[in-house]
Parts: sequence; C-alpha cells; structure tokens
Amino acid sequence: MNLDLVVTGGALADGSGRPRYHADLGLAKGRIVAVAVPGALTGARTLDAAGLVVAPGFIDLHSHSDWVLPHPDHDTILEPLLAQGVTTIVAGNCGISPAPVTDRSERDLDHSSELLRDGAFAYGWRTMGEWLDALESNGVLLSTGMLVGHGTIRQAVMGNDSEEPGPTRMRALRDETRRALREGAFGMSAGLAYAPGVFAKTDELTDLARTVADEGGVFTVHGRAYSWVSPFYKPMLLGAPHNLRSVRELVSIAEQARVRLQLSHQIFVGRRTWRTYPAVLRAIDAAAANGVDVGFDAFPYTVGNTTVNVLFPDWVLADFRARLRERHVLDRLRREFMMFRYALGLEYRDITLLWGAVPAFEELEGLDFEVIARRLGMPPFEAYVHVALASDGKARVLIGTYSGDGDHEEPLRAVLSHPRCAFETDTILTRRGKHNPASFGTFPRVLGKYSRDLGLFSLEEAVRRMTSLPAERIGLSDVGRLAPGSWADLVIFDPAQIADRTAPGHTDAAPAGIRTVMISGEVVMDKGVRVPGPRRGRVLRKG
Repeated sequence: MNLDLVVTGGALADGSGRPRYHADLGLAKGRIVAVAVPGALTGARTLDAAGLVVAPGFIDLHSHSDWVLPHPDHDTILEPLLAQGVTTIVAGNCGISPAPVTDRSERDLDHSSELLRDGAFAYGWRTMGEWLDALESNGVLLSTGMLVGHGTIRQAVMGNDSEEPGPTRMRALRDETRRALREGAFGMSAGLAYAPGVFAKTDELTDLARTVADEGGVFTVHGRAYSWVSPFYKPMLLGAPHNLRSVRELVSIAEQARVRLQLSHQIFVGRRTWRTYPAVLRAIDAAAANGVDVGFDAFPYTVGNTTVNVLFPDWVLADFRARLRERHVLDRLRREFMMFRYALGLEYRDITLLWGAVPAFEELEGLDFEVIARRLGMPPFEAYVHVALASDGKARVLIGTYSGDGDHEEPLRAVLSHPRCAFETDTILTRRGKHNPASFGTFPRVLGKYSRDLGLFSLEEAVRRMTSLPAERIGLSDVGRLAPGSWADLVIFDPAQIADRTAPGHTDAAPAGIRTVMISGEVVMDKGVRVPGPRRGRVLRKG
C-alpha cells in the first residue's frame, strides 16, 4: 500500500462516540485509506501524534462565512475558524444565502447581507449551481456545503413584499427551492425573525418544507421566538411561552411535511426566559419520540451576535426606514421595548455594539448601550433606535443573557448536554468591528470547559457532536469519521491543554492545545500557524 502520510502514536476519537483507541492512520490522495494497529503502516512521511488525540476535522453546521468566501483574501479573515479546528462549514443559514440572486433582488440581498460581509463584492453568479462553481474556481480555505436561504429565494421571487405569496408566486418559490437543491444545496434555511422571512406564514413554510423533503434535504430554522414573550405570537401575555410556541410551530411543520428539521442555535434569551428550558427540551424530545426527525444546535457562550434590527417586531420591519421616523410608531415601540425589557430581564447593558456600519459609530464599538446612550447624550431607547436608523439596520450587536449569565449557566449546560445537540459557532467573522468570542474559541471551549473541566459529557461524545452528528443532520458524506474512504480532515490536540482563551475585552484570543489541523490530507495549521500553500478546502454538493 502506497501511503502519502502515516499519522502514528495518537489516540483516535473517531467521531462515532465510542471510547478512543490507539491506532495509526494511513493517508493517500487526500483520504484515509487505512486504520491499523500502531506500527503496522509505513508511508512516505510520518506525523507523530504521541500523547495527543486525533479526531475528524470539526464541522460548523451553522456558519455565516459564505459571505466572506468571495473575498480574495478570505483565508486571512477565516483563519480563526481553522485555528480552532474547523475544517468544514455549512453556510447559508438563517434564511440568507448568496444565491439565487436576480438583477432585481441583488440590491435587497446586498442590504440584508451587509452585516455578514467584509465589504462589497460583485455577484458573478445567479443560480446556486453558478455560486458553487464560482467557489470551486477560486478555491476555499474550508470545505463548504451550502443551504439555500428562504429569505433569499423570497427576495428573488417577490422582493421584500410582506404579503402572502399567492398561487403563482408560491409556485415560483417551490421551483427556485427545488432548483437550488438539485444544483447542490443540502437543504433550505429560514430566518423567521428577519425580513423577509419574518413575513412568512406557516402554510408557506410547510409548502416549501415539503419540497425540501421531496428532494431529500434538511430544513434548518431560526425560529420566530427565543424568549418567553415576543412580538410574534398573540395573545402576547397569555398561553404558552413564545419560544415553546415557536418550537411547536416548527415541529408541526416538520411533521406535516415529513422533513428533517434542524432547530438553529437553541437559546433562551433574557433572564426570565431561562425557566422555560425544561419545557422546550421536553417538547423536542416528545416530537422525536413521535417520529419527527428533529435535532438542534447550540454555541457554548451566553452571548451571541445578530443584527440590530432583531429586536424590532414585524410591523416595524415591513417599512423600517419610514416607520422609525414616525412619532406614533416610536411611541408604540418605546412602550413595547419597556415591556420586553422588564418581561425578559434583558437590559441595555446586556447589548454591545460590535460594528456600527458607519464611521461615526466606530468609537462606540465594543461598548454596551447604557454606555453608548451616555456618550450620545440621549436615553438608551433613543440611542438604540438612532444606531439602527443611522446604520440603515446594518449594525451588528452582541446580545447577552443567552441561556445564562456569567456563572449562572443552567439552561446553557442543559442544552449542551443534550444528545441531540450539535455544536456550532453561529458567528459573524469579518475584519470590521469587534469580535464574537465564538469565532476563536467555540470547539476548544466545548472540549475544555464543558467536557474535561465540568464533565458534562465525555471527550468522545463531544467529538461526535462536532463531527459525525452534524454530518448526519445536514447530509454530508465522507466527513465526520476516521474511517477508510473518509476525507483526511483531521484535528490533533492535547486533551489536557485544549481550551478557549477568550475573555471579555479580549475576544480574539487564539485557543490553546490544538497542535495540527489537516484538510484533504495536508497540514494547513501547525502549532497555531497557518501553513502557506494552496487552499485545500472542497466545495461540497448534495448528491
């Protein structure tokens, strides 16, 4: 057997979840071709992993880095993901993807994606297939699989219209969805808290989910509500918590459409929402027991990045620029903000401006909105609306109280401990503004703090839920396992040293403990330094 490389001496956490074992890996032509007892293989080169764990490359199944890939220097921008062991990303999440795009929808899509991009770029494609071809032609740092965004398809068919589609438009939405999946997308994502996805009714989503199911795809969803009360369900203060209603709505859609459902970033926003986590997790378990193919994902932090507009209800988003300039709208919105702030246990100091989108706000980046309000000399509500309006809704914020607060992490730990939970970053990584710590430390944090230090789950189980589980949920083949035939995407790390080293005010610190990262059988990261050479990532296509 002619082997290009033998990885020898390491303990294999092979992605299955079973206890690690000592074996050597034989690599050839970018793939694993042999798993053998130590010392049984010889090759042209040897990589010594003695005392270390060898795992499949980590899969970030909820990435927004597709909006950075068109940049010619995206290697530099996305290097923090590689440094923490990510070798594959699944992009096109939360209802927004770079394709399909039309001449008419390009402007809308450009506006929707502004906070995700690192700058302007030309859309040299129109269809999903052309987008994947463009990525393949330019090369990608990380292997990339795509979802098609429901919001992007809606913009291509009907712009940002808040009305229901009607029969003709509905047929066009189905046709565009089917086409994207047949051209290589692994499924559809929806973002039901963002325009235009926020306008979609249950019937529209069910119809499109059936199309996704017919094509063998996955349906991933950013739900309408992640808090116990929200603007999206009526009556507002009666009945079940809104985040529970959201999960029930999505489970019902999946049940009717018979589609594989992935609930995106399962979080509990606001201190008074934390108590709802047992009911939400029970609802997911009950759905699975009733035959619904449902899973979810989460990041290991109590903060998360999003758009400044995420706190605005759909009746504001329908005509955002005009409505925020009307006195009666601001009066109503002020009352709702006050109610939500007290009802949720979410304060302005829990919201940090990461990127202001206009030069005037650059000095405010990294500050919370209580401080920003003092700097601007206005009340916090007016300061928040001012930043949203002046940035045209493009500003990026980091919201706290996500499933915990400091040392109070019971909801977060319950979510991370759940066997249906895959780990992901949900980060927006650009050179603009301040950083989300998830860009630098997600997977080391899971392996260090939550597995090794707190013992919430074994190292092998942690590896399973960042490798084979996301591969199975999305439908990726030949990744996520250390087995003959799989791509040789590997992470080699010290289990005693691996750790997230980010901290408040220092959110861009590199992790500890990761020695080597390989993609397609080649070393791309060595002791925290990216290895020069061609891009080794692969463009992944469904089927």
